Amino acid sequence: MRSNYKPLGNYIKEVNNRDTKLEVDLLLGVSIQKKFMPSIANTIGTDMSTYKIIKRNQFAYGPVTSRNGDKISIALLEDYDEAIVSQAYTPFEVTDLNLLLPEYLMMWFRRPEFDRYARFKSHGSAREIFDWAEMCNTLLPIPSIAKQREIVKEYNTFVNRIKLNQQLIQKLEETAQAIYKQWFVDFEFPFDFAQGKPDENGLPYKSYGGEMVESELGVVPDKWKYEKIGSYVKLSQGLVVNATTNHLLKPTGIPLLRITDLINDTKEIFIDQSVDKKNIAKKEDIIISRTGQVGLVFRNKEGVIYNNCFKITPNEKLVQKEYLYWFLRQKNTFNSMVELASGSSAQFDLTHTAFNTLPFIIPSIEIQSNFSKIIKPFGNHLDLVYNENKILYNMKYVLLSKLATIEN
Repeated sequence: MRSNYKPLGNYIKEVNNRDTKLEVDLLLGVSIQKKFMPSIANTIGTDMSTYKIIKRNQFAYGPVTSRNGDKISIALLEDYDEAIVSQAYTPFEVTDLNLLLPEYLMMWFRRPEFDRYARFKSHGSAREIFDWAEMCNTLLPIPSIAKQREIVKEYNTFVNRIKLNQQLIQKLEETAQAIYKQWFVDFEFPFDFAQGKPDENGLPYKSYGGEMVESELGVVPDKWKYEKIGSYVKLSQGLVVNATTNHLLKPTGIPLLRITDLINDTKEIFIDQSVDKKNIAKKEDIIISRTGQVGLVFRNKEGVIYNNCFKITPNEKLVQKEYLYWFLRQKNTFNSMVELASGSSAQFDLTHTAFNTLPFIIPSIEIQSNFSKIIKPFGNHLDLVYNENKILYNMKYVLLSKLATIEN
């Protein structure tokens, strides 16, 4: 053991203050993402005076580890002065801030190695528990307080940049959605009335008297079509992985794109190169989820599509990919896909047949082309920011992994 590794119990103590006077209203839980979150528990009829008070810079963790997969529910309260948590949690605090920074300790708890350690040290029959004694026996490097501040500052540089990028992503998304609404919901796409054709530098179509006609959708611009989407796109359902296809699984190769991989940008399962090309998504392809979490839309993902997703290929003579992508990203479109799905809320299934009946409004290809010219830079910028965040996340976890080798 390195000389600067110390038992955590030398630096922390349990906190057990109950809200006996019912003075604290904010009830929080702890997620496996190691964050405090507003509790969704039904507390009607519950004696809240038994709940525990937790204050800023204190921790809380759930000792029961057998229900969380490989993650330990533990978090540091940083966003509130005080809150209450369930009796199921164990709150604790650092005893001397001149010896150990709570932020530094929380970095140690964020390490995947800590999760594995806590699971390994958990014990019990009906349920496994990482108890307070095991928490106190945890060994970790405790460098000088100056070194801890330096490490925390470096870590927060990554965290703050990621947050800033997330805010930028949200603004770019909102702007792109606003442009889509202006053109294809409010029908204020730019139009050159003198030439009688769409023009990206023209005037707003509807406000300046553009011709409108009745349709199933209501009043829409003249010559726009309102039909079912199945006539304009081709669906490719993803690969079924079972006993008959397990021979395709390899330690390396093309990543399998499950919904969880699409959301979290993970690569955990790989498929042999000989897989059917219809199951492979390229960077420019559009993917939607079709089971469980129906209607999530992705692009710029490369790999083998899993069976819970569709790859959507438009007839590009009639529908451009940029227009189709942002149409699918609309809230109304999402709601329609959920309504078309069958099954229970936990097992929704959007079939080929159901998806093909999705109502679809088709502007002229000229309008779609002009929209693509304007909207594509937003997509390109989004891709750059997403990729930067991926790099920052990786660097953040490299820093966490290096904590084990920290010396003064």
